[in-house]
Amino acid sequence: MKHLFYLTLFSCCALLNSCSGDNIEIDDADAFVGVYSVSVIENVVWGSGSGTINDNGMIRITKLSANRVQINGYINTQAEISGTYIFLEGNTNSDNTGQYLTTSYGKGTLNGNILTFTANQTGQLASNGILYPYRNTSYFTAIRKSL
Repeated sequence: MKHLFYLTLFSCCALLNSCSGDNIEIDDADAFVGVYSVSVIENVVWGSGSGTINDNGMIRITKLSANRVQINGYINTQAEISGTYIFLEGNTNSDNTGQYLTTSYGKGTLNGNILTFTANQTGQLASNGILYPYRNTSYFTAIRKSL
């Protein structure tokens, strides 16, 4: 009888353990989801002029799959996630006046609630109807404010 009691007790403990929250799988993308306040330092060269611009805004990161997210707001793109790293997809925008801008991103890192990454832009933009070469290196610091 004691043997049956201990076997039943062991089975119940094993069953309870298998139902605990420890078995919940968390995807890499889950760590990035949220609304972020973004600060950007842009080093710009446009034609013969250059300068530094400080800007800010918001981005929202939403999960698309276990390792993919959508980013909307200050920038709009999708990204692949691997561990604490984010790889944002670049893009090219143009219009019928000859202006264009190609954006690429460096590997980003999430450390706690702080996401950092860089962006590089090249192209040509118009001023008073004249096209000038343009390039920009931007440094992004995004702090998660909420989920």
